[in-house]
Amino acid sequence: MRINISDLRTDPGAQENFEFRLEKLPEADNITFIEPVFVKGKLINMGNILELTALVTSKLVTTCYRCLDEVKYSLEFSFTEEYSLKDETDEKADYEDTKHIVCEGDWLDVSQAVQENILLNLPMRVLCQPDCPGICPHCGKNLKDGPCQCDDREIDPRLSILAKLKQGE
Repeated sequence: MRINISDLRTDPGAQENFEFRLEKLPEADNITFIEPVFVKGKLINMGNILELTALVTSKLVTTCYRCLDEVKYSLEFSFTEEYSLKDETDEKADYEDTKHIVCEGDWLDVSQAVQENILLNLPMRVLCQPDCPGICPHCGKNLKDGPCQCDDREIDPRLSILAKLKQGE
């Protein structure tokens, strides 16, 4: 989404509201967006800096970290980015050391900032329920469906020879 900032950059204190649907979705492993990504926000001229504030919402499908079942997840977050306005008349200005993104020209493309912040705000691990028991490490049965028939006793490998003697009785 490109926003025309030609009027905004000359008027300190001015703001521009925007709303759009992100067309190009970021790619991430095991994540599928099931609803469009909606972005609503505003750009404010803070003097030499444009401040972008945006709210991002969508729904996605991923897998549970423990049991590998499909989970629907609502993604909603807000973020702020700051853009430094480049002054074409000042040839001595050094924009390399600035902590802001340098904005040149009359158009500002905010879709890259939105995509980067989506990737930063995606959950690392999603659970289908807070107390998800996961899957059995021996047979692979989903323990949400009930207990498996595996012997879940952990035998110390140093004492495994004794377990074999007990089986012989």
